[in-house]
Amino acid sequence: MKTLIACYSYSGNTLTVAQKLQELINADFTRIEPVKDRWYLIKAIHAYLEKKWPIKPCITDMADYDCLIVCSPVWAGRTTPGVNQYLEELENVSGKKCAVLVTMGGDGNQTATIKIRENLEAQGMEFIDKVTIGGKAQKSGEWEALVQDFSGKFKTE
Repeated sequence: MKTLIACYSYSGNTLTVAQKLQELINADFTRIEPVKDRWYLIKAIHAYLEKKWPIKPCITDMADYDCLIVCSPVWAGRTTPGVNQYLEELENVSGKKCAVLVTMGGDGNQTATIKIRENLEAQGMEFIDKVTIGGKAQKSGEWEALVQDFSGKFKTE
């Protein structure tokens, strides 16, 4: 299964996790980056309000892929504005598989993974699974085992 990992990362935590997943499943990789950076409080407010921000060009056409894994941090319990915009720009996704990987400082809220899943399913994608990497798992190093387990769903024969 040819897989694309689309990753937004502000502090580098999500990027580290997404790159480990990429290494494990030999996927292609695209960075979701905002055109303009903003102050963190503004970022959190815009995430909470489910806003979208313009993003730099990245791979949004899924014609050559079988699966998309969206990787995002959680801000104010929500998906980042850059990821919200990325989801809107996706093309040729109907009938493809999808999954979600999120990182967060806390260990609870699932709103972000639910929103991403609902958005992708509404575009005709088939949801495979999700993984949530909380603050404790990031600090303890447990995130690597979580990503290893998650990767098993995407390895090509």
